[in-house]
Amino acid sequence: MSNEPIEDEAKQDPREAVDRSCRGPVLFLGFSAVAWLLVYSLFAMLAGVKVHAPGMMADSAWLAYGRIQPASQLALQFGFLVQLGLAVSAWILCHRGKTVLVDGGYLVFGGMLWNTGVMFGFVGILIGNASGLEGLQMPGKVLPLLFFGFVLVGLSLVQTNNRRTDEEMSPAQWFLFAATLWLPWVLAGSYLLIHFFNAKGVVANVVDWWFIRNFASIYLTFVGLGTLFHFLPALSGCRLVGRGYAQFAFWVMLLFGSIGGVSPGAPVPAWLPALSTVTAVFYFFGVVAACVCIKQTISGASVEDNADGTAYDLMRLAALIFISISVLNVFFAFPGPGATAQFTTYGPAMDLLFNLGFVGLTLIAALYHIFPRLAGMDFCPKMTGVQTMAIILGVFGMIPPVAFGGLMSGDATLGFSYYFASLGDLLLLVGSAILFLNFLGAILFSIKNCDCLAGICCKGEKKETNA
Repeated sequence: MSNEPIEDEAKQDPREAVDRSCRGPVLFLGFSAVAWLLVYSLFAMLAGVKVHAPGMMADSAWLAYGRIQPASQLALQFGFLVQLGLAVSAWILCHRGKTVLVDGGYLVFGGMLWNTGVMFGFVGILIGNASGLEGLQMPGKVLPLLFFGFVLVGLSLVQTNNRRTDEEMSPAQWFLFAATLWLPWVLAGSYLLIHFFNAKGVVANVVDWWFIRNFASIYLTFVGLGTLFHFLPALSGCRLVGRGYAQFAFWVMLLFGSIGGVSPGAPVPAWLPALSTVTAVFYFFGVVAACVCIKQTISGASVEDNADGTAYDLMRLAALIFISISVLNVFFAFPGPGATAQFTTYGPAMDLLFNLGFVGLTLIAALYHIFPRLAGMDFCPKMTGVQTMAIILGVFGMIPPVAFGGLMSGDATLGFSYYFASLGDLLLLVGSAILFLNFLGAILFSIKNCDCLAGICCKGEKKETNA
């Protein structure tokens, strides 16, 4: 495939050419991600209600709590976070590298394979074919499809980064490029160990914990930080301060974030939880360095364009959530506090706060900035305000009550907290539905008012006239 015509356009008008090359693939991945967020919100609300109303739909085996809860997590992590992260990564790598998206068709075809794999995994869990592992709940046969789908997308992103015109990579590019290379490796490694070499029992769980650790501490964290390192300076019109801190954070988090993940008290040799505690402490030093870099960058800064005010405020909120979660994680990594939180709802609640509160809000904020530059029009302002407020209230309404209820470890307290959490689930569902409709409506309106359909019709009329 020759890219010479695209490269000529990029030399004439770089930003517009970059956006044209990203338009189809990025909007496809973005829309797919928003659709999976809606699916997650619906099933998460059903799972939350079934906790305090277990008799609801009790005759439907595929709607049992043990099935819809892991299925909703699959929709959130693999359907929403990974896909929207890939879409945002593609756009940032193009603009940071001052180059067009190379082989965007790989992004679309890989995205189709990825969505097919997520759908098969989602249905497989609902019909009772879950693996029983916390991080890799989908049936094992789905993992190769996810792997090859991500590899196709990764090929496009790697080629785009290698074709950059600016040879020096920024911290945003470090984190996003490393994340692109990291996920297929841990996916393939986990699949081979569990399903090819037939790891069983505790060994399979150790591999699963290793995958969870790498997926959260490396892939999702690097996508979130890479997005913040690009947009916070760009939206405020200032440069990234503390590049050395970002470099230190990158290497420390990459090294110590890939090791551990075993919680205190797990039924494994004692050195595994001890190693996990040590690596969590060292990983925290990298987090501190990243937070110092972010703090110095946004200190005294304000958004340049008022149209990006919502996106900028969302990213600052996400950065604050990331700092808070990191402090709590290192505290509960020690045996004493860890034993208090183990086997309670605190751990899953904090994982959900990390996924939705940090990574999710960061990527949604990035979508607010990217979408109008690709679609040619912005989201409806009123709907955007409502959906943003509903998503924020949903996140903070569904997670803290469950986390605190788990730490208090009382049956009555836990049941009471789930009533509040169900209200948060409902708000998140409303926000996700409005975001989906807002996205879909803007796309349809943009297609209706663009010249692409008119051009196709005119060509058809010319062919008929010539005939």
